[in-house]
Amino acid sequence: MTPVIIARNLYKCYTGFAPVLRGVDIDVAAGEMVAVMGPSGCGKSTMLHVLGMLHAPDSGSLEILGRDVLALNREETASFRRNAMGFVMQSSNLFEHSTVFENVEFPLIYEKIPPQERWERVIRALELVRLSPRVHYRSNRLSGGEQQRVAIARAMVNNPRILLADEPTGALDAKTSRLVMDNFRTLCHTGGVALVMVTHDPQMAEFCDTIYTLEDGILHCRRRNIPEIPSGGGTELLGGQSPLVRGALVAARFPEPCGQSLLCQARRMYAQGLLSRIYALRDTTLFGDSAGYSLPLAVRRVGLVRMLGSVLNMFRHMRGFSADLWGLWRALPARGRGKKAWAHLRAFCTGSLLARWGLEENMEFFFAAGAHDEATACWVASRLTKKPFAFAVRARDLAEPGQDWAAKGKDAAFMLCDTQATCRTLRALLPALQDKCFLVRDPLTLTPPEDDTEKDPASTAGPVALLAAGTLDRRKGYDVLLEACALLRDRGLSFTLRIVGQGPARAGLRRLARQRGLTSLVEFPGQIPHENMAEMYAAADIFVAPGREHPRGRTDGLPSTLTEAQAFGLAVVASNLPAQTEAVQDGDNGRLVPQEDAPALAAVLEELMARPEERRRLGEAARASVGELTDEEGARARLRDLFLQACRKPSGASPDTQS
Repeated sequence: MTPVIIARNLYKCYTGFAPVLRGVDIDVAAGEMVAVMGPSGCGKSTMLHVLGMLHAPDSGSLEILGRDVLALNREETASFRRNAMGFVMQSSNLFEHSTVFENVEFPLIYEKIPPQERWERVIRALELVRLSPRVHYRSNRLSGGEQQRVAIARAMVNNPRILLADEPTGALDAKTSRLVMDNFRTLCHTGGVALVMVTHDPQMAEFCDTIYTLEDGILHCRRRNIPEIPSGGGTELLGGQSPLVRGALVAARFPEPCGQSLLCQARRMYAQGLLSRIYALRDTTLFGDSAGYSLPLAVRRVGLVRMLGSVLNMFRHMRGFSADLWGLWRALPARGRGKKAWAHLRAFCTGSLLARWGLEENMEFFFAAGAHDEATACWVASRLTKKPFAFAVRARDLAEPGQDWAAKGKDAAFMLCDTQATCRTLRALLPALQDKCFLVRDPLTLTPPEDDTEKDPASTAGPVALLAAGTLDRRKGYDVLLEACALLRDRGLSFTLRIVGQGPARAGLRRLARQRGLTSLVEFPGQIPHENMAEMYAAADIFVAPGREHPRGRTDGLPSTLTEAQAFGLAVVASNLPAQTEAVQDGDNGRLVPQEDAPALAAVLEELMARPEERRRLGEAARASVGELTDEEGARARLRDLFLQACRKPSGASPDTQS
């Protein structure tokens, strides 16, 4: 294989000084890690700058990727360098008050890459250094090692064939330095990127395949081993995985304002090769969202302007899909009735837009994250493109069952339910479509670290810590919890309560806490980053989920925070909502209480406060049961099979065999 760098007889001398380079010869192969060592001032950095076309040699020849780069003019040199090379220096040189995304994105902005493509490439570059979960962090919140890894991602975001590094681990500790070198090794040996690194550290040099020393301007080879790399070189490093099914996830908003279930569902689908695009029907702020979306799939939003354009096209009865929409409008029941008239019209017209996008991006499947507007838009897109679709039905959707569910369900490949209670209700509503209803539970959104140490409730000093987390609205029943806490306070019990989250009921709950004299005992920390919830679970003794049925609003299902608390080994007290009883068996792995019964809730909490050994027993049982409840492996397999069957692909298909 032809080397990517061929340098012959390079000389460099600065006026008034002895020659720095005296006839340097070096070849660098694709995928090869090269370390250049030598004492300070010997010319290592000068040699790196010459190879990187930052300085011109006084004489000699330099061929990079088959081109004589010394013959290029200034503009051609700059363009070639930007496209073929990445640079990592000892200092990460990040913009301190910018996010990780903004730092890595900068070279793409300079190259005028479209915003949608920029998001995907930045995330894939961060995945190379295992930092995609930090995409929304500001760089001044990162450790030194993380900052250097961000610098590597920034150097790789243009998919260079050559990486030049000047003391990249010089300011890092030994452990972090090894991690950075492991990242380099992955890039080189897996992706075929050639690395030339200047270093003083012999241990870092030992990570490399080839080691040179520079002495008195002359390069000496101490060791050279050219690695075997996969065919294709580094061209596929930022290309992403081959999809099993080119599926589109359609949601009202993405990410959701509250909760992690939709994000985790998207991650599950993407990991299975079932997700290639995400469409959101309404605008929202992505990059400022604390949920930390980190998939290499840009979110394409319909928004108000595009939706109004689709409405006008429909009324003008223009070319394309517009004429067909009228027939679909008449085919779907409950069209244009009462308060839902505008919602139906909007869903139909956005569905036509999704159909156009789906054809442009070769989508094979549409999956709606909800049973109302999202499902209607997917139904329209499916009918127009002749591609299959499916939709999810969640507990909140059942608050107002749609009159058009039967028509949409008849055409859908399947309908997914998040709980057994939802599945039973849906089958009762649509008895003719029972065979299309499938239970696929939400994935566990947060798991304790492997080295998590269990807290001994018996040895914990101080008041008992109660925790509740979720959207602050009436269906969560937090007002009942506050009333129960007032009863506990009156009985002289020592406790604290944290209610984590945001929502329309927050002001009313704070007011109720003041009225009941609980201000010093109850804390409302608001919405916190999801990964920080681990600290909340670790500091709590009892998790409380006092949800209630709310006939005229959104009924609570199985909260993701409840299963998270179980995974962290907390004793759980929950109301007897049908969905919550699927996760909590009274007396076995938690305690159940009647809905809206503050005295009963206070009695159970008082009992658990006095019995730390019972809290431990319930917590251990909850930890053991949550894996069987969520059954992530079974859910993945079921979801994969449903998508493959809907797209008429063999069940044994793999991404490598798909186009």
